[in-house]
Amino acid sequence: MAWNSLKSDAKSWMKPVVAASMMVLATIGLAPKANAQAIIRDTEIELFLKKESRVILEASGLNPDNVHFLLIADQSINAFATSRQIIGLNTGMIGEAETPNELFGVIAHEAGHQSAGHTVRSDEIYQAAKAPAMITLGLGVIAILAGAGDAGIGLMGSSSTFGTLGALRYMQTQEAAADLAGVKALERAGMSGRGMVEFFDKLRNYETFSNAERYQYFRTHPLSRDRVAVLRRVAAAQPHYNAEDPPEVVAQFKIVKAKLSGFLDPPMKVFQRYPESDTSYPARYARVIAWYKETEVKKAMTELDKMIAENPDNPYLWELKGQIYFETGQAALAIPAHEKSVALMPDAPLLQVNLGQALVAMGDNDNLRKGVDHLKLSLKYEPDNSFAWNLLAQAYDGLKMPGEARLASAEEQFYNGNMEQARTFAVWSQKNLPQDSIEYRRARDIVLISSSLMGVDPVDDVTRKRR
Repeated sequence: MAWNSLKSDAKSWMKPVVAASMMVLATIGLAPKANAQAIIRDTEIELFLKKESRVILEASGLNPDNVHFLLIADQSINAFATSRQIIGLNTGMIGEAETPNELFGVIAHEAGHQSAGHTVRSDEIYQAAKAPAMITLGLGVIAILAGAGDAGIGLMGSSSTFGTLGALRYMQTQEAAADLAGVKALERAGMSGRGMVEFFDKLRNYETFSNAERYQYFRTHPLSRDRVAVLRRVAAAQPHYNAEDPPEVVAQFKIVKAKLSGFLDPPMKVFQRYPESDTSYPARYARVIAWYKETEVKKAMTELDKMIAENPDNPYLWELKGQIYFETGQAALAIPAHEKSVALMPDAPLLQVNLGQALVAMGDNDNLRKGVDHLKLSLKYEPDNSFAWNLLAQAYDGLKMPGEARLASAEEQFYNGNMEQARTFAVWSQKNLPQDSIEYRRARDIVLISSSLMGVDPVDDVTRKRR
């Protein structure tokens, strides 16, 4: 890769995972305290958000292909946008939305901030973005990246970091401008602005009647009655105000909410919300996940196999089956399930990572080589997925390929924003790579760029000695 383009990548390392921490515009609410924060990566949910918001983003004057959604496992109500075209949504925000239109209203509001260029820069937020990340793959697999320590360390750092975010407050005029921009974008997209009005009015009522900690933001930065009233008048005047969500979108939204509930809520709460008398697909989905979390694996697998028999071409059910097998120490059984999910959706990089992870866990050379192939394929789609680079380093180590292994470690640290470690691993990799190879040139690029970003000589005494 050319130096300039690689440097450009360095400016957005861990996109979309940590970039959102760098320049944050919080607009819908933020709990005053937050401990471990996990970023959720899930193909099914991400595709739903990308697909259904596409027309909204286009109507907002944004390129949908350049907008990334960041899903945060946090039950507090929060959403934010950044100048890097990241839209962040807490799972609590999605859970609170009763209809797809309410969720789309929030997304339209955040897109309004982005199109208007409402941004805030903070050195503390920038530093928080460099903290080790905790990523969940397929919602249930928590992968601690190199240097992250125990599972209590979250992507965006400690509670003090989120205290800093909680201190960010924005001009009411910007909020009102984003409201109006969002309503107009929804109208241009042929969608109703009613969901935005109803959701914001609901939050205003929480502000008035609830002392719950999760609504603390609204006591310091209220959604005023006048603001909601203006929003209602403008939205009600639009021709599409009474437009309804399409049935297929409602159905998928229910699946998304059920999946999030299954993974993130206590199992007892899941069983109360989705009792066995409810035989709908979302309810069965949520119960399977909750049973698996309760270690009732046999019960979960029995129901999951029934669902797969009814929906054999659903890649997400096969993905879940592979995940359950893998997380219960049965990597060999996980592989066929993940292979099926990949066959059904070969362009989904996270599904490729799941399969690669299971193959690498087997440890023999044949499976390690297959794992390398799938991980490299996933990285063609998401070259900044540091967890995939971590797995690739493990695979190359198992294959006794130290040059490639250390280069993969350098890539991992590079996209984590740890330039010193990236530089060190890249230097080590050069000692074990042919100088005329693409890999050697890539390692050299990382040395040059990481050195430049750190403000040090790329060929200092330490580098000379290691070469």
